[in-house]
Amino acid sequence: MPVAIPQVEGITHRDVQVGSLKLHVAEGGSLDAPPIVLLHGWPQHWWIWRDVLGPLAVDHRVIAPDLRGLGWSDAPSDGPGYRKQQLADDVIALLDTLGLDKVDLIGHDWGGFAGFLVCLTAPERIAHYLPCSIPHLWPDTSERPSLRRLLGLWYQAALAAPLLGAALMRNGTFPARILQGARSNGRFSPVELATYIDVLKEPARAHATQEYYRQFLLHELRPLVDGAFHARPLTTKTRLLWGRRDPLLQGYRDDQHREWAPNMDVVWIDGAGHFLPEEQPGAVVEHARELFAS
Repeated sequence: MPVAIPQVEGITHRDVQVGSLKLHVAEGGSLDAPPIVLLHGWPQHWWIWRDVLGPLAVDHRVIAPDLRGLGWSDAPSDGPGYRKQQLADDVIALLDTLGLDKVDLIGHDWGGFAGFLVCLTAPERIAHYLPCSIPHLWPDTSERPSLRRLLGLWYQAALAAPLLGAALMRNGTFPARILQGARSNGRFSPVELATYIDVLKEPARAHATQEYYRQFLLHELRPLVDGAFHARPLTTKTRLLWGRRDPLLQGYRDDQHREWAPNMDVVWIDGAGHFLPEEQPGAVVEHARELFAS
């Protein structure tokens, strides 16, 4: 039996056909209001924005799609389809389908990575960008990744492993540990955990998780570390939010990007871990309003 979509007051749901891909989209606010697109990460879906959508929908049109393979969007079986440039291309195609020439953008985790790529691929489509809980794409190549940071990728290697990654999703215990372990402010309730994990247990979405990380480790990580994006500067006005207690960001510096992303500021959020939209939704809303009004 399919997992039911959770409900948030004032938010409606529909499927949008984007080429051969069906994307589930949660929406709120007036159709005539300035649009904001919100991109979630793993192991989550649009519902991560549940405490952000309402406040922003007061005077904006909010659009929160499920990325391919996650939530209630289609989950193709092809591995290369889960490279992050494809996620960015999906978002741009969604803007075309919805008839949106220019939007403000918020992204979290893999949605934050994809959001950077949207800004690089179609900068004329993004007015401002607010990424959360994701390293930026312009590391200092003279500083090699520390052993601590490399060891922090252990869970990605497990998820990327053929058969093992999908099996970990179908079991459900592993993503629950990731969710609780990366959160610093508060804890996920059993209902919240089930809302994320139950849909991940579906075989096609379990396979999609495996491919998200397999494609990253095999094809995307090395070029990123080697500075592949230094040839692609960021021009979009951007504010990157990092949780001070985010275990995925320990050891990262906030001053390495100026040459390639001069319009990006990095802001640390005290008392927050990895899941900023749920741990500090008020801060996300505040920074979004301030940035988008600039």
